[in-house]
Order: sequence, then structure tokens, then C-alpha cells
Amino acid sequence: MSSSTGYLLAAIAFDPTIRGVLVVMVAVGVLVGSVLLLNATNTGVRTGFLITVAALTGWCFSLGIFWTIYGIGMIGKAPSWTAKEINFDRSSDTITENVDKLPITDASAGQVKSAQELLTTFELNNPEVKAQIESTEGEGFVPKSLTQVATLVPELKTELDTQLGGWRILAESDSRRGEAIASSDAAIAAAQVFGTDTTASDYTVKDVFFYGGKNAAEPETVKGERSLFQRVRHRIETTLQIKNPTLYAAITIQKNAEVVVAPGEAPPPAEIDTTASTITVILERNLGNKRVIPALFALFSGILFFVFCWMLHTRDKKSAAMRAAWDGKAS
Repeated sequence: MSSSTGYLLAAIAFDPTIRGVLVVMVAVGVLVGSVLLLNATNTGVRTGFLITVAALTGWCFSLGIFWTIYGIGMIGKAPSWTAKEINFDRSSDTITENVDKLPITDASAGQVKSAQELLTTFELNNPEVKAQIESTEGEGFVPKSLTQVATLVPELKTELDTQLGGWRILAESDSRRGEAIASSDAAIAAAQVFGTDTTASDYTVKDVFFYGGKNAAEPETVKGERSLFQRVRHRIETTLQIKNPTLYAAITIQKNAEVVVAPGEAPPPAEIDTTASTITVILERNLGNKRVIPALFALFSGILFFVFCWMLHTRDKKSAAMRAAWDGKAS
């Protein structure tokens, strides 16, 4: 016996490896074996076996259908974000398609209205909004990013999206934002953008933008703006759109200012280093194959179910023909 084989056998413990195998064997033996024994003693070994395996494959077929519908059970790879590019300076050309359509959102670039300008203009026409923001954010509140404006005043998101060249900004309340930021954090750490010890505390996430994907799947900008008919129509359109257009995400970040903290003192809140350039992390949505494996399982089980049922049907037809051809008087 080689040493590698010995190590392998030594690694196999009773709990959970051997115990798990025994539990599965006993469960299959009790469930399938008891049904097979009952059918075999009543209808014969061959017919009983066909009835049992037809019932088992039919149950697996139904199980596979439910797994496929709900995306549970023996699933494949779940959808995720894949890092495509980390752009350190938007003045240079980008590699990923459609990223050049996203304007530089820094106020100094002048390509998009600044967050403060958007909010101030809206507050002049809606003084009640200004009072509401001051009551929650404090008097003299100045937004630091476009995301803050889109979150505080959802109505401004529609106006802002028209300036983004087909891209869409995500508010802080959008559940999709968190997953995209987490994926960008992993990409930044892997690329060691701010050194070998890069962490999420080294920078501040400013804005998250989306491009592409299914338009009908976009959530409401203002809650309740869509009627029941519109929501049903969007759901149908999304379902009938077989192909998924490529979905991109652009996350803009900026380095935090370095602060020297005296021993024993709490670090101050992170502040953006205004002299640092804005870095854009480009992600592409990988749809994965979450439902492919359960769908194949259902298809394979369904084929076996059909085969065994057809064999039972053929056997019944032959038995019926033999009974019809038999002349009882001749015996």
C-alpha cells in the first residue's frame, strides 16, 4: 500500500464520511427496497421492478421541476459579478465596451451637473423637500456624491440618468448596489490598488452605475409610480425576453486622506482625499448556470420515467393480447 493511499484511508473518519454513506444506503434501501419488495410479491419480480423504478423516476422528475422553478436543491453556479477592468484615469481610453459613454462625474469635469447644483435647483422649486432634508441630514447639508442626491430625492434620479449616456445610477437603497460594491472590493484588494494591504477602509465608494440588462426588470424610481397594469406588463416583458443583454456595472471610488491617530484615540470619520483621482471599477454580470443542473436532472429523470412507463404499457398490451388469444374451451 502506497503512502498516499494510506493517508487517504486515514483521512476517512467514521463521522461524517462513513456514517453519511451508511445513512444514505439505509435510507435508499428502506424507501426503494420496501416498495420493490411489496410490488414484487404482488405482481412478480419483473413487473414489480418496472413499477418501482417508474415511480422513483417519476418522483425525481417532479422534484427536478420544482428545483428548476425555485432555483434550489442541486443547483449550478449562481449569478455573480466578474471584474473586467480597473480604470485609474478616465481621460485615457477604456478597454470595456460602452464605458466611454459614461461621463466623468467629478464636478470639476463639468460633464454632469454637480450633486449640490442638482439638489439646490430642486429645492428652490420644492421648499418642502429642503425642510425635510434639513430635518434628517442637518441644516446646511451639502451632498458629497450623486448617489446621495438620488437617494434623498428619487425624482432627481430620472433627470440624472438622462445625462449619463445610457448608464443608470443606483440609489443607496437599491439592493443590487451592495453585491456590486462587494465584488469591486474583492477586485481592488486582488489588484492591490492601494498597496499590498489594501482594504475597504482605504477608499470611499462614491457612485454605482449600471448599463444594459433587461430594461423591464428595472425597479421603480419612486415607489408606487407604476400602476398594477404596468407592473404586470413589465413582468411579462421580462419573462418573454429570452436573451439577457450584457449588464455592466461601474463603481467609482476615491482614496481616503491619510490621518495620523494618536495612541489611544479613536480614528476620525474617513474623509476623501480631494487630490486623489477617481478610480472606476468595471464589472460584468455573469449569469451563471444556476438552473441548468436541476433542469438536466429533470430531463434525464423524465426520459427514464417515459421509458419505464412505455415498457409497462407494452407489457400490458402483450398480456392483453395473449389473454384475448387464449381459448379457455380448448384446454
